[in-house]
Amino acid sequence: MIDPKISQVDTGLLVGYFIIVLIIGYIFARRTSTGSDYFLAGNRLRWTAIGFSLFASNISSSSIIGLTGQAYASGISIANYEWMATLILAFMAVFIIPIYLKNKIRTVPQYLELRFSPFIRKYYSFVTIVLTIIVDIASSLFAGALVLNVFFPEIPIVTACYVLALISGVYTAAGGLAAVVYTDMLQAIILIIGSCIMLFAVLGQFDFNWFEAIGQIEENQKSFIRPLSDENLPWLGTTLGVPILGFYYWTTNHYVVQRVLGAQNIPQAQWGALFAGFLKLTVLFIIVFPGIFSAQLFPDLEHPDMVYPTMLVNLIPDGVKGIVLAGLIAAIMSSVDSALNGTSALIVIDFIQPVRKDLTEDQLVKYGRVTTILIMAFAGLWAPLIENFQGLFNYLQQVLSFVVPPVVCIFLLGIFWKKGTALAAKNTLIFGHLLSVICLFLVNIGIIKIHFTIIASLLTLLCMLGFVIISHFSPGKLPGELQILTWNGQYTYQPKNYPWYSQAIFIGIVLTVLTLIIVAIYW
Repeated sequence: MIDPKISQVDTGLLVGYFIIVLIIGYIFARRTSTGSDYFLAGNRLRWTAIGFSLFASNISSSSIIGLTGQAYASGISIANYEWMATLILAFMAVFIIPIYLKNKIRTVPQYLELRFSPFIRKYYSFVTIVLTIIVDIASSLFAGALVLNVFFPEIPIVTACYVLALISGVYTAAGGLAAVVYTDMLQAIILIIGSCIMLFAVLGQFDFNWFEAIGQIEENQKSFIRPLSDENLPWLGTTLGVPILGFYYWTTNHYVVQRVLGAQNIPQAQWGALFAGFLKLTVLFIIVFPGIFSAQLFPDLEHPDMVYPTMLVNLIPDGVKGIVLAGLIAAIMSSVDSALNGTSALIVIDFIQPVRKDLTEDQLVKYGRVTTILIMAFAGLWAPLIENFQGLFNYLQQVLSFVVPPVVCIFLLGIFWKKGTALAAKNTLIFGHLLSVICLFLVNIGIIKIHFTIIASLLTLLCMLGFVIISHFSPGKLPGELQILTWNGQYTYQPKNYPWYSQAIFIGIVLTVLTLIIVAIYW
């Protein structure tokens, strides 16, 4: 059992945090006057803001609690998603970002219209909107409400969902992407500081001796690479499935990519992605390892997900506890605000603006704010219901992972293969998702007993095969039309006036080597 009592000082820190976030939202609301300001921060974002925002939008409270819990139960293999993200962000910086920004797209689905057809854009945008609202935003609110309920049991989960939705919705609706990114920047810093404090507190139980703490971990918990029979993450899933899921999340998920589209220029966007990749490497040390070390400190916890609250209550002193808890809440807010603004952008730019082509800049902002408020209200009402439909919600989360293969297929082949056609993309999405639904059903009734990461890789391979076959028998775009829609070698390098050490390809190689060194150490 843990005593979740929070001191008045810590409560004051939390209240102060909420006030600062709302002030930032108010400041940027006064600076927002055009659709570009609202949805792309006026294309003024620099690499530090982009990197911190990418990192913060990815780390939710459920991520922190889940990562430490899984590490407590099974070791560091759960961090495979983190270091793989570094490699994918390096790949994104070098190969994907130049294409997105040269085409001046405002949403990720817009690229699919330019490369294939309007139908592909609408299809992918609609699927993204539905799943983001029902799964991503609602799950972040519900997980955040559970966290608040642990430390403030007098606050009902329903009320906590409403409060989190209201606060994140207000500053997001008011200030748009700029408010999201700069509050994310603050929240990422708080999150990192809070996690470092937690690591410091845990290491204090081992006389601040890293090697002593590592020495007490069982050998099989120190390895990233797990046997094929491992239920959590087998090695084949790590090498094939995790890169596919990561590519989907980091390069095709609009609410993540949106801050990249708002960059000042291509180099700033690339540096931001690479900076986020570096920050993702720190997760192993500041979030995952404390969970593993805690297995020696709190060996008899009934549920692994209780390890983070247990560490917070038992190891962090009053007056500092509020900072760590603020970091946890920052993780909640940064995930929700990104999803709110990203989904609003998809609704307005992909669906409303094509029909209402005469919309003024002021009207675009108004539509953005109204849709953000409506999404916030729906997600806030839906989130508490998850408690009564855990089975349904788990099913929806599985559906989200099965959506990935057809999407990854059309983006990868669309970018790197000039012969891909609109007919191939259309059939890959429709029949690929039908096949995914069938596989999901077979998994749930127990006929297919393969880890979902391996299934994702097999489905992607089948989708690619179908895409190539259909493309060979259907007309595609002319070579001239594909000039800036597909990758070519000149996109790899930045303008000559940038020194060699600032080139994205050089930084990407350094980051890749650093990642591989860490992987080799804990292989």
